[in-house]
Amino acid sequence: MPLSTPISEATRCGPMSTGTVIIVEDPLVSKLLRTVLQRHGYPVKLASPQEAAWLLADSGANIGALLTNTPGMFLEFSQRVPLLYLTSSPDVLFEAAFHSCRVVRKPFAPEELILALHELIAIVP
Repeated sequence: MPLSTPISEATRCGPMSTGTVIIVEDPLVSKLLRTVLQRHGYPVKLASPQEAAWLLADSGANIGALLTNTPGMFLEFSQRVPLLYLTSSPDVLFEAAFHSCRVVRKPFAPEELILALHELIAIVP
């Protein structure tokens, strides 16, 4: 994928949610995701699966979305948290389990990530 893909109007605007985006991914991927999302104005929290589950269980936490390659670890939150599922081979059962879900296939351009997150947040009531 070309890294010089033109940035669409959706990716130029700021975040559509003030909620924190929780990232549960491999360390190198997490750092890349954090950089991309922070450049677009999203508050980001890198978390272990256990820490993410704790944050998601906290009713007072302002969570905008969960980005992960392991959605099965978060099925108990499937009706509450929007999921951006990052994978090279999506499992349709996980996609269907989450009330709000978008899949981004690896490898992806930063613009694809931002567009998918905008779309995901836009569908959440």
